[in-house]
Amino acid sequence: MKLKTTEKGFTMVELLVGLSIAAFVVGAASMTTITMMRLTPQNNNWTVALRQVQNAGYWISRDAQMSRGEVLIDPVPGTFLTLTLPQDQDPVNDMTVNYELQNINGVTWLIRTASTGGQTAIATDISGTDADYDPDIGTLTFTITATQGDIPVTREYEATQRLAPAPAP
Repeated sequence: MKLKTTEKGFTMVELLVGLSIAAFVVGAASMTTITMMRLTPQNNNWTVALRQVQNAGYWISRDAQMSRGEVLIDPVPGTFLTLTLPQDQDPVNDMTVNYELQNINGVTWLIRTASTGGQTAIATDISGTDADYDPDIGTLTFTITATQGDIPVTREYEATQRLAPAPAP
């Protein structure tokens, strides 16, 4: 049998190899795209929740470091934490800062209220708080949890007071 040298085209084996390589590339690309589409909202929710926890941790740590005297944990219903911040050498002029959880339109906010009348929304979607104060070393340890969508993020912080307790009057 003589082969015709004028015939052009691909053999069946070449076509099958080419199709299988193309199917592999398309399958891998589609799996990657589906995974990215599924994970992007989860990553966004995690990032938002983490930012809320970090913001709450920053404000509470900052105030705890500046506070003087006893830290009150759950002093009244709805108030998570009460700190006393010195304004000058006279303890009578000290400012009190309360951190409380408020439900506003179905969203739980962490609100910072100062005795001077200022109120600041610190973080949103806070789903849990816990705190412990060691008066011997002046250290406040607290945990904040924020939940965005179905993704919870929890961080634990520790802040030590920089100022000595106020002298007794």
